[in-house]
Amino acid sequence: MKIAAFIGVFPKISESWFVEQTIPLIALGADVRIFAFKRGGEADMSEKIRAAGLMDRVTYLDAPQLFFLRLLYAPPLLLNVALIKPSALWRILGTLKRARSLEYLFWVAPLIGKIESCDIVHCHFGMVANKFLIIKDVLGLTQPFVTTFYGQDSSKYIQSKGPQVYDRLKKECAMTLTMTNEMTEHFVRIGFPALRVRTHYTGVSPESYVFTEHSYDSARVFNMIFVGRFVDKKGIPDVLHAIELVTKQHKNIMLHIVGGGGTPEFHANIVRITHELGIGPYVRFYGMKPHVEMLDMLKDMDLMVQLSKTAPDGDTDDLPFVLLEAGESGLSALTTRHVGIPDAIRDGETGFLVPEGDYRAAAEKIVYLIEHPERVREMSLAVHKFVDTTFGLARLNKQLFELYSSFI
Repeated sequence: MKIAAFIGVFPKISESWFVEQTIPLIALGADVRIFAFKRGGEADMSEKIRAAGLMDRVTYLDAPQLFFLRLLYAPPLLLNVALIKPSALWRILGTLKRARSLEYLFWVAPLIGKIESCDIVHCHFGMVANKFLIIKDVLGLTQPFVTTFYGQDSSKYIQSKGPQVYDRLKKECAMTLTMTNEMTEHFVRIGFPALRVRTHYTGVSPESYVFTEHSYDSARVFNMIFVGRFVDKKGIPDVLHAIELVTKQHKNIMLHIVGGGGTPEFHANIVRITHELGIGPYVRFYGMKPHVEMLDMLKDMDLMVQLSKTAPDGDTDDLPFVLLEAGESGLSALTTRHVGIPDAIRDGETGFLVPEGDYRAAAEKIVYLIEHPERVREMSLAVHKFVDTTFGLARLNKQLFELYSSFI
């Protein structure tokens, strides 16, 4: 089975789920070809990507930033199209009128001779699927295609572009996959055919994680970790306010913040809040860390704290993959009843759920765990079993294979 996987950026450290899905698919015998619209940085390159040889499977569809370079490279690309697939030449020339930036040419030309033999196309993110529709028209592609939606493509993107932005996908996409049950219901509400929308969890590969049976001794520091980008939807200010309330009852705590990105202004605001609340001694900032180093940190933690919320611009966090990674590693989480997160947390059993923005409730849950240390171990065992059973990648990949096969 030849699968064409389209994605916006590859590699990308915050999208390790794509690697976790792709490598097992290859192991099952699929010939996965990756088509990316943008190149990731060297810092995004994990050892797992190198070991699996994924970079040998990537074709980039990115255009040079400088327009004069696009003009320089355009004639050879057009000549290549004329020689290999002359039937597409006039359609490509037609796109030049619509996209004088020549971007469409750089999307299409590298695909010729590579995409035609693929049995099925899998677009990751709705925005990527909309780009694929342009490619599909230009090259006259007829393969069935599947689209997986992950987060901002189901909320912020729709709000900014309008409800009609996915009208073609509603008609032409063979199957729309979503990360959560809440997202599935949302897409049916906005007009996607109910029979062609289903929940398909991202999933984790158990062999990629080291399970640690977490336990807490009240004589030592209670360690918490936040992992994520510095953006509104991650609820970092709420995390800091919760820590400030906890310190009024317990001083032997530490919050480890792993992440970055976002705007300099947002980052400065996080630092400012930390100082204004007087919790500097209880918070450590690490910046972005390689994925393997972040996972290694989890074994020394007692709780993950991710207080996701809907951002002012409508962006949502849906189901942060790091919650699944923590659970597979045996670390329970304190998080929010936000969009699809309840799919991954059984409140009071594998972790805790609090309302969005309610940092007081979050602080109460942290205090509860500190004062009931036996619950840390109980939740550690429960969350590992739950994630293994519900989000195990072997089962999910088998379902994905069966889905692909049904359309071929």
